[in-house]
Amino acid sequence: MTDLSIFNIFSYILLALSSLIVASIVKNRFKIAMFRLGVILNFVYIMAIIILQEKIMHHLGLISILYGISNGIYYFPYNLFVINKVDNKNRIEFMVKSKIVSSTIGILCPIVLGSVITITNYELTAIIIAIISVTQILLSFLLKTEKDTQLSKFNLKRTWKSLCNNQQIKKMCIVEFFIGMNVSNGALEVLMTILIFNSFKTDMNLGIISSITTILTIIFVNIYGKRYKNKNDNKIIILPSILPVISLLLLLICRNNVTLILYNFCYVIFTALLTLTREIRLFNLADSSVVDRENQTEFFSGREFILNLGRVTGYLMLLLAGVTGNQIVLNIVMILLTLSILIMGLNIRKIKKFEQ
Repeated sequence: MTDLSIFNIFSYILLALSSLIVASIVKNRFKIAMFRLGVILNFVYIMAIIILQEKIMHHLGLISILYGISNGIYYFPYNLFVINKVDNKNRIEFMVKSKIVSSTIGILCPIVLGSVITITNYELTAIIIAIISVTQILLSFLLKTEKDTQLSKFNLKRTWKSLCNNQQIKKMCIVEFFIGMNVSNGALEVLMTILIFNSFKTDMNLGIISSITTILTIIFVNIYGKRYKNKNDNKIIILPSILPVISLLLLLICRNNVTLILYNFCYVIFTALLTLTREIRLFNLADSSVVDRENQTEFFSGREFILNLGRVTGYLMLLLAGVTGNQIVLNIVMILLTLSILIMGLNIRKIKKFEQ
């Protein structure tokens, strides 16, 4: 817990800083080239893990640098693609299908890779992941280079001074901070994996549980996509915001494998729905009159900073639990991180869908 917290704190500080640098470069040009560089750096990150193997604990600084920078360079251009290539009318359909595709892969990978690690060895798993990474690099070269845009120079301070006057932007900032703490590669996500692994002992069991929750997630996401495509979805946000808190209380009152799995199911499934509704609102907001095309790059660089601030805050809390080694401190951290899901959900409801 301590090592993972330190690793992620440094990684997401670097991700925030690298995103700011990338934003200043890609506003008018080099979006595809920068995205491709991010894919290549991700391959370097994977190869570093393969080469270091058991020695990785002695090189967490190097790995965190590679992870933070590669993700910053990869995801920032990607987010701009999603804004500009998909209009708001088709955003829900795109996001739902994207979620289903990634979740379907998420069913297979935990079982396959978990089984490989348990039955054979780490090296074979690393080779499989390396092959996937090389395939990503080859596919990235099929993307056509975009024409340079004629936008104003990157100016983060000026843009955010204007944007912060809008209540929708303020609510979105709150959502991004808390989702950084609990869901989007946040501390609660890592803590959940640690708890499941410690209770069920093997990578294979972890993979099976992850795959079952992913299947359920696909079902719920598909229902959301069909039922709320052109409807008000505020009602569906309330329940996913509350149920993880209730399941945590059950876990704290009666700690066993059943209540742990229930908490895990509520966390994974319902935060997936909250994340989906948040992504739809986030990208729609970025492609609305509130944030015009002139300010999209600055908007996402500021949003990236807030998101990673939430991640660092969450991992500082997890670090405290790891350093103290105290169950009471860990329980308090779990309560605070889970309550952040409720706060996040309540603020998502206050953000308009901007469907047109």
